[in-house]
Amino acid sequence: MKVKEGCVKSDGHRLAYLAVNEHLVRHEQPSIVFIHGVLASVNFWIDCVPPSFKEDRDWYSLSLPAHYPSIVPKDFSPEQVNEQWFFRLMNGALKELLGEKKAILIGHSTGGFSALNLAIHQAPNVIGIISVAGFHSGHWGGVEGLLVKLAGMGKWAKSLFVSNIVLAQRSHFIQRAFASQLAYNRSAYRLSPLSQRMIDNIKPHTSQQDPAALFKLFNGIGPLEIADQLHRIRIPCYIFAGLHDPVVPAEQSLVLASRIQNAKTIVFHNVGHMPFMEDTAAYFNALEHALIDIVGQYHHANKKFEQEKNNELSTV
Repeated sequence: MKVKEGCVKSDGHRLAYLAVNEHLVRHEQPSIVFIHGVLASVNFWIDCVPPSFKEDRDWYSLSLPAHYPSIVPKDFSPEQVNEQWFFRLMNGALKELLGEKKAILIGHSTGGFSALNLAIHQAPNVIGIISVAGFHSGHWGGVEGLLVKLAGMGKWAKSLFVSNIVLAQRSHFIQRAFASQLAYNRSAYRLSPLSQRMIDNIKPHTSQQDPAALFKLFNGIGPLEIADQLHRIRIPCYIFAGLHDPVVPAEQSLVLASRIQNAKTIVFHNVGHMPFMEDTAAYFNALEHALIDIVGQYHHANKKFEQEKNNELSTV
């Protein structure tokens, strides 16, 4: 696996990315771009991808804002964080990263929200999305939900929020315990070799994250709500949902499935927020099939467009 690290600029932010196996890029094929969830980093995906992605596929990992080595501008504030801001920021980053090349987005949690939001606003690079434990509302459960509520209390709660982040950064045990709380099948999570590798992969970045910047991001996440805009999504969309997700409740996934036209929903039973580790084989299999389907739809649409274009020219 050949990995290149880089950074793109968008809306005053610097967003980190990984470009993996760029020597395998085929211009006729859409790129695959992964977006991680909060408190992770671009390194999250290094081992949380199907085996074929190690050596045989090209792909990118794009960072969320405020997640090291991404850097926020000095004037970054919670008031800026809304769905329009997320679109401008991530859309600009995709343009800088890919140019005019089309892409399929695979987002986990807040990365899933970001993919859905880009589809709502018809980002020109995006031809399909896979939302893994993504959400339409910033009202979460579990440990991450508590951090969102804490940040939402305002400046007086900032020191408590920051203390929790710093404590997790300094303790490997707390990091592992926090991550396991995101799972429903914790036994499967702990036994999965991917769990420890994921924590080891992101640790060099999470240990350097700026708690103050994360506080501003979390403060703005709570009020996010895009349910009323989901009907605007017209590109192929897959919803991957754990039936027992402690962070994004099943009710949110039901809303996504019912309001997105022609969305295809994959439900992982006995699984929470981390299907990569809780049911690895089923997750990898579902991801591969979803990608094949979206790429097939993309090529079919292109072929149909070319035929219609040729028919118009032949009648002139």
